[in-house]
Amino acid sequence: MAQQNSATPRRDINDVLRAHDKELLAIPGVVGVYVGILENGKTPCLKVMLARKSPEAERAVPRTLEGYPVVIEVTGEIRPLEK
Repeated sequence: MAQQNSATPRRDINDVLRAHDKELLAIPGVVGVYVGILENGKTPCLKVMLARKSPEAERAVPRTLEGYPVVIEVTGEIRPLEK
């Protein structure tokens, strides 16, 4: 996947997520993507959830998309709750 860098984001982050969610979810090990905030509490970012940490997945996930930072989180498998 090619990184799409730009100095300043031009589109709303939700539009960027909608444009790239399928390609991010196609990366082996990615179990979810969402809009989040960096630790500074004010900078929007895209969060990519991995089932487990792997060098391959970390290389495949871009560091930025359309000017927004991309943050990797290791969450484990995501499954629906059983009733």
